[in-house]
Amino acid sequence: MAMNFISTNQERNESERSGHLLGWLLGRGTSSEQPPNGREQFSQVERFQLRHGMLIEQICAFLARAGLDPIPDHFELGWLYLAGATFTQRHMIEAHMLEHGGISPVAAVDLLDKIRTVLSERELTKMVDTVKADIIEVTATTGKSGREAADFGAALGVSMSELGDPKTAEATVEKLQKLASDMVERTARAEAELKARSKAMSQLRGRLAQSQKEAMSDALTDLPNRRAFDLQLAQAIEAAHLAKHPLSVAFCDIDHFKRVNDTHGRATGDRVIRHVAQILKSCAGAKAHVARHGGEEYAMLFEGLGPVPSCDLLNQARARLDAKRLIARDTGKPIGAVTISCGVATIQPGETATGLLGRADQAMHEAKNAGRDRIIVSR
Repeated sequence: MAMNFISTNQERNESERSGHLLGWLLGRGTSSEQPPNGREQFSQVERFQLRHGMLIEQICAFLARAGLDPIPDHFELGWLYLAGATFTQRHMIEAHMLEHGGISPVAAVDLLDKIRTVLSERELTKMVDTVKADIIEVTATTGKSGREAADFGAALGVSMSELGDPKTAEATVEKLQKLASDMVERTARAEAELKARSKAMSQLRGRLAQSQKEAMSDALTDLPNRRAFDLQLAQAIEAAHLAKHPLSVAFCDIDHFKRVNDTHGRATGDRVIRHVAQILKSCAGAKAHVARHGGEEYAMLFEGLGPVPSCDLLNQARARLDAKRLIARDTGKPIGAVTISCGVATIQPGETATGLLGRADQAMHEAKNAGRDRIIVSR
């Protein structure tokens, strides 16, 4: 059961607004005229309303309560909340709304990332179960073929011994022909089954690789996501401690991103996020790993690099960002230069991922508080 987040008067107002939104979505006017009787007389829109109208009304009411604009990602979050998420995921959304009084566009992206990762894991589990079942069936088919070959060999041996008797020779030849024909048919059938299984498993391998990529990638930027970064960081920290090599991490946050979203719209905000992602990735090259950590924040991992070369790479990215003057594609209005605030931390002996990331995050917030568009190194 979903929690009630708003008062009765608020609920009535939000319901009215979501009703207007639903009418706009379905091309429905405010007229109270009832549709004609008889299924064959309903229009395509009216049939759609009958099948999906209730769910769309609930999604629109959810968006109104959360304070989210009607864009695809937000509709997906609403659908997951109402129909596709687990109890734990719904509770996570409800708890966020209770704590913050709604859901910001950035928070919506983070919530979606968390839910999509779980759904990807669920799909991976299904595929693993399917592969296991296919392996069992292939093993059974192979075993059956082996038993049939053994039976054929035994029958062939008996029949060959009977060829020496002139009285039974003709019947024995016919028996051998039938045995050979049956064996050819069984072999062809087994080969067809194995080919079909092989094709299915090949397709599953492709789906598995794609699902693994999706589970570890950010859909908007195609960068590795937070989960992929955390796994890479854990391996890098272990290697750095063993080899006693330097390792640095950085958090980079787009300055005044909310203002860009509010002024130019979410679509432009998404393009800015992709723009910064491309520049960070280009400057990092093979020297660093870049991931979208959530919202307008990126994480970078510099293996084998201390604070100075790490800052040099970040300053290259900042210079390239500063050299660009962006314009909103939809309106033609100038956005200006996009800047980032960065916090860098280099690993200390025995330090864990939590401690290292915590220091980088703190340094990034210090860069924000110091006026933005700068790098602060944690000491």
